[in-house]
Amino acid sequence: MTNKIHLTKTRKQIHRLDDLPVYDRSLVDYSKYNTNVGHAGVKYSMAVQATRGCPYRCFYCDVYKTTLHHFRRSVDSIYEEVKMIADMGVKRIEFIDDIFNVKQKDFVEFFNRVIKDNLGVSFFFPTALKGDLLNKESIDTMMQGGAVGVNVSLESASTRMQKVMRKNLNIEKFRENLEYICREYPEAVTTLNTMHGFPTETEEEAKMTLDFILSMKWVHFPYTHIVRIFPGTDLEKFALEHGVNKGAINEAIDKSYHEVAPTLPFKKEFTDKYKLRFLKDYILNKERLKSVLPVQMKHFTEDELNQRYSSYFVSKINGLEDVLRMAGMKKDELKIECLKEEEVTIPDLTKKINKIFPVKKVKNDAFKVLLINISTHFTKDRSITEYDVVEPPLGLIALQSYLNHVFKDEVEGKLIKSRIDFDSYEELNELIKDFNPDLIGVSSMTFHKNFFHDAIAKIRECGYQKTLIVGGPHPTTSYEEVLKDDNIDICAIGEGEQILAEVVDRLIKNNGKKLNSNQLKLIDGIAFTESKTQILNTEIKPKEFAENLIWVLDWMNK
Repeated sequence: MTNKIHLTKTRKQIHRLDDLPVYDRSLVDYSKYNTNVGHAGVKYSMAVQATRGCPYRCFYCDVYKTTLHHFRRSVDSIYEEVKMIADMGVKRIEFIDDIFNVKQKDFVEFFNRVIKDNLGVSFFFPTALKGDLLNKESIDTMMQGGAVGVNVSLESASTRMQKVMRKNLNIEKFRENLEYICREYPEAVTTLNTMHGFPTETEEEAKMTLDFILSMKWVHFPYTHIVRIFPGTDLEKFALEHGVNKGAINEAIDKSYHEVAPTLPFKKEFTDKYKLRFLKDYILNKERLKSVLPVQMKHFTEDELNQRYSSYFVSKINGLEDVLRMAGMKKDELKIECLKEEEVTIPDLTKKINKIFPVKKVKNDAFKVLLINISTHFTKDRSITEYDVVEPPLGLIALQSYLNHVFKDEVEGKLIKSRIDFDSYEELNELIKDFNPDLIGVSSMTFHKNFFHDAIAKIRECGYQKTLIVGGPHPTTSYEEVLKDDNIDICAIGEGEQILAEVVDRLIKNNGKKLNSNQLKLIDGIAFTESKTQILNTEIKPKEFAENLIWVLDWMNK
């Protein structure tokens, strides 16, 4: 008999982010991560999240479904955390916000404080700034404040496609700002994100985007990602309405962004020629390389640069020498050496972290929570990804920091991540047996959904029978699909701190036993299955959504 899905009342987002506890950096061993290149393309960095959500509604993105409102911490709160990290000796900080510069006033104020105190930190924006919101003042201020990695997203240079995807960038303003950065701040490492192959996109529109890239002198790392259509997004709905096969969508998800997807609206030959021209005329352009490589070598180690360029030439790049060879250049032409790792390492980091966040003592009978991040393939599977990056699971750090704040010594938490803490299912099962958790939480991105479900199956196979809750973008946007997996008890929808805390509280009061249907129905913001029940869907109604959207737009104009 088919199990029906219960979707409980939508849980309100946390409004005052300043009230959340400071992320406890001692919850993970940074020494395990620092030797890996992170999402900003660098090692030995720390991530900061200043905002949650996004006020925009781009149809390819699932952020607005996971966090409806865009909230941000105060400048004081952001700066205090950044200064704390800088005082540890960390020289690289990355902001992982979807859009950090929505409120220009706060953006400028933050960097003015950095300038005033001369923090001496390099800042990176791996998930992109909104390029058309920038102006000369904000650009000048962030550059003076230590911005090094400046990432902006265009997606498409077609005005029609901008409207279709609901991004609605001011393309000319975007161009003006990017040209200003490239011209006035050649020491900044710029990244430009574009996408290729949206449903209904024409060859002419795709050429417009390529021509935009080719006109830029010089972007350090431009990308022409082939579109991936993620489940639960409005892009998926749009694609299905315009003749894209669901099977093709599912097949494409597991492919790397450099691989040609079966969802393309034009022939593979066009895409092959598109990518070849991009690589030949821009990435391997001698004039460009002579301009950008000395800057890149100043800011990045050779290993970091190898990672970057391997995303362009998958399996063909083993080092900087290979890039130069393909471009017909020699290393001595550059007259510079790559940044040395010892210049960015952080001496005694663990000791410094533990001084700020002392080891938490817990009761002997403390409720045990094991949080698992499944977003990095095992070492043996590294060839699956084109750009192999590993970062501390900041989302799990946020969850456990919140639990520690709420429950004090009554809860003991442990955070683990694939490849870092376990590099096989056998190692994962050993960790579970040793810790013997009362609750397991698993998070993953949609890209890793097959890995995610396989890992959960292995957890159950090793004998774990207690509650298992999942969260993150994939469970939020695709909870119906996720709950087809009988190994999963609960899907957390959206923001996880308060949901997880309530689940833990109820489990403690229930002596660790699984919660029944009636108990689960009382928890806002979750989905679960039960036989012989009807779907209880209390998602946000159109009227409520409209009211929320009006509130967001009003807030943005303040």
